Amino acid sequence: MARKLVGATATKWHKILSHVGPNAIKQLPKYVNGAELKELINERAPLKIKCEVCLILKHTQQIS
Repeated sequence: MARKLVGATATKWHKILSHVGPNAIKQLPKYVNGAELKELINERAPLKIKCEVCLILKHTQQIS
């Protein structure tokens, strides 16, 4: 039985897959049947994901 295609933006896939990196999201349609990215991705350009949670977790200093 064929699965229905699930299309989402890179940001949506990032949240669905527990904040995975951009390289994993770029390879998603290649390795997962039924997954597709809704936005056009240039192979040379890095995929940019704007995630507030990830930005906060990357900070090493606390500014008070």
